[in-house]
Amino acid sequence: MTYDVMQAPETMIDVAEEQTLNDARELRGYTYDYDDGKVVTTLNGRTIKNDAASAYLLWVVKNLVTERYERAAYSSDFGIEFRAIVRKNYSKSIAESELKRTITEALSVDERTKDVSDFKFHWEGANCHVHFLLKSIYGEHEVNRMLGVYPKNAR
Repeated sequence: MTYDVMQAPETMIDVAEEQTLNDARELRGYTYDYDDGKVVTTLNGRTIKNDAASAYLLWVVKNLVTERYERAAYSSDFGIEFRAIVRKNYSKSIAESELKRTITEALSVDERTKDVSDFKFHWEGANCHVHFLLKSIYGEHEVNRMLGVYPKNAR
């Protein structure tokens, strides 16, 4: 017995990719207090949902404060290599170049990220305040984050 073989049109691939991007645009998350390091809740303890753009920005910040390869719960695509770079005692220019690379790599794994640019660094000992421009499907975002210092409730 033989069966007919049907060729799928090439446009199906484009439709599937577009659907994935549409699904990502609609993802929602929880409202997060970056200063407190906690998910925001109502008086009765319920979490507060937010929009897809805010959920994406939370993912960005979580990526920045997670050291890549140190937590089994995350894939090797998640997080940056800040502590690994600092431990190598690179010169400031090489360390900053490596930070640009690791941040760009970490954020580029998500198709919502379009570009990461205009990095600025300010060092305080082994800690670094990083500022950059993030372009995503939601628009442009200025990101400011201290690397190497964690809120007292984090980890």
